[in-house]
Amino acid sequence: MPSLGRLLSKGYFPQDIPQPFNTASFGTVAARGGLPPEFLPNAKGKFVRHALTAKHNQARVRRLRRILGLPNPVLFFNLCHVICERWQELRTHIAKDHLTITSPQVIGSGERAIVPKTAPPDRPAIKATRRTRGRYALIADIQQFYPSVYTHSLAWALHGKLKAKKNKGDMSLTGNRLDFWVRQGQDQQTRGIPIGPDTSLVLAEILLTAVDIGLVARIGKVSGFRAIDDYELIFSTVSAAENALAEFQAVLESYDLRLNEEKTRIIELPQILDDTWPLQLRRFEIRTETKWESADLLDFFNLAFELSTMHPEASVLRYAISRVRGLSLRRSTWRLYQALLLQCANAEPGTLKHVIAELTRHKDLGCKLNHDQIGATIEQLVSRHVPLGHGSEVAWAIWLAVATKSQITKEAAKLIATTDDPLVPLLSLHANAEKLVMGGLDTTTWEDLMTPEELWGEQWLLCYEANVKRWLPSKGGKDHVRADACFGYLKTNKVTFYNVRASALKVRRWTPRVPLIEYEV
Repeated sequence: MPSLGRLLSKGYFPQDIPQPFNTASFGTVAARGGLPPEFLPNAKGKFVRHALTAKHNQARVRRLRRILGLPNPVLFFNLCHVICERWQELRTHIAKDHLTITSPQVIGSGERAIVPKTAPPDRPAIKATRRTRGRYALIADIQQFYPSVYTHSLAWALHGKLKAKKNKGDMSLTGNRLDFWVRQGQDQQTRGIPIGPDTSLVLAEILLTAVDIGLVARIGKVSGFRAIDDYELIFSTVSAAENALAEFQAVLESYDLRLNEEKTRIIELPQILDDTWPLQLRRFEIRTETKWESADLLDFFNLAFELSTMHPEASVLRYAISRVRGLSLRRSTWRLYQALLLQCANAEPGTLKHVIAELTRHKDLGCKLNHDQIGATIEQLVSRHVPLGHGSEVAWAIWLAVATKSQITKEAAKLIATTDDPLVPLLSLHANAEKLVMGGLDTTTWEDLMTPEELWGEQWLLCYEANVKRWLPSKGGKDHVRADACFGYLKTNKVTFYNVRASALKVRRWTPRVPLIEYEV
């Protein structure tokens, strides 16, 4: 069973957001109890307040962007409480599914609280084993899965549609409680579950377990696997695969889900099991002798840039930096390496957390940072991405300034002040507090959000944290956080969601693919 404290501490905010955003203190305080009555449901299991989820716009390489969710902490606490309390029931349900390879696993250490049973590096070996059962593979993907989930279908999946519909208001049913807290956390909307929190992996597996069971009931036992909402099902004939596709569509429709037509296809085996470009980077040797190191580093990144052009949807440059990160480069190579890192940051913003970690690491080793180049990179990122509403690129650019103590120009600051992404204001206020914003920061728009109402709105994170950090005043003069029973309790107990002392070095390094030793066929 997952620990409530760990789920709130490690399973709340999405991965891949700047390191200062942290929920450890919330997990500690909320799990020890003593919460005010306003935090908890009433005798009927209901809750008076509902809230909006903060939405962070995340970059993906040459693909549709992903909208990450940072739910209101009070509503998220209650959702986590249900999952922890009813964990055995949920695990029993998910254990019925023999197709999934991403069933939720509770872990007691590491960066997350709940993780999929298998990680992406393990999947090529799983494919190789399970493809032995047939000649054709049905490859399928659910269209916009997380945003399209109908929250009522969680109860359908756990209890059956007939029972769930007959007992809509029965809060003793786990499915109804999950449905209720998800809806309350997104302004009572019934469509979608937030992307990012560990809880959403659990919710996804609850629903798709029912889909898988329904599919097997229609077509019989099938080889293959499901990884979250990606399917690969193996058949002996094309006709069997086509029949399964038709039945699959029918099962999904019963849960108000649809297949992604662009990604759904039937292929004849054998086919490539995985991308081959990582192997080319992994085999490249960078010699550490003085006369070779710079030339080899340049050749390595030339190869990485070429591969990134050939594979525009893959995170080639992120992998390349991770590959070099394990090497002890000479200081004489540093100027070249720094320039290559900043070029990666401009070309593939998803590399920024790795770039920042490398810049910080070498600074700690005594290497001199080129603040002019870093400042130019920050300005380019901000000027290019603010007009497009690309929150993650802007957020990481500001964190780059904070982590390297580089200046943000007046022009960039003006653009940043117009951004409504929930992570950008706090990072900007942090940079401003560190006197890294030339000419200061215009906070007029953000000051208007410092109200009791906004604590339950989409900018709850800014509204709470800027008050706790004393970065912005309450609108109207009265402390709006103290005046709220729930958030006032968090403030009194020194809960913070933004750590000004966060280390940019806390980045998980990519490791070579190592297949699992055994798989069940």
